Amino acid sequence: MEKGKTVMKKISEVSQIVGVSRRTLQYYDDEGIFPVERTVNNHRLYDQKALERIWQILIYKEMDFELKEIKQLLRMPDDQKDICFTKQIEKIRNQIIILKVQLKFITLVQVGRIALEPKEYSSKTYVRCIEEIREKIQKEIMNEKQGENRNAFSKIILYT
Repeated sequence: MEKGKTVMKKISEVSQIVGVSRRTLQYYDDEGIFPVERTVNNHRLYDQKALERIWQILIYKEMDFELKEIKQLLRMPDDQKDICFTKQIEKIRNQIIILKVQLKFITLVQVGRIALEPKEYSSKTYVRCIEEIREKIQKEIMNEKQGENRNAFSKIILYT
């Protein structure tokens, strides 16, 4: 549809162009993430600016921002966005460390370096013993990250 010289697209066209469902586009509008124009029959219409906004939303979603954060990002000046991006990078780096710890923990269980049942009782709870193992693994991973320790597997003291 045309409105003046601006080409307007219906929700079904936009859905095909951007690769998200009509319901998702409706949700974005309903939540005020970005409002769209409406016909007299209340059908949603999208212009080029709306398509650009959808692109930004999809980029931010790929960066693992939540919709409430995306709503804020869309209204921010670029310098504030950069601060948010830096925080998101740090958040993801921390998630990577957590996943590396989990991966190493599972690998050590798999190869028998961490027993699946306690061998000896101590004054520490089982939970505390496992926390200590996780903390040692995390320390080794942080050392690897800093280049101080290339052979972390062999230096972990385990509770078996």
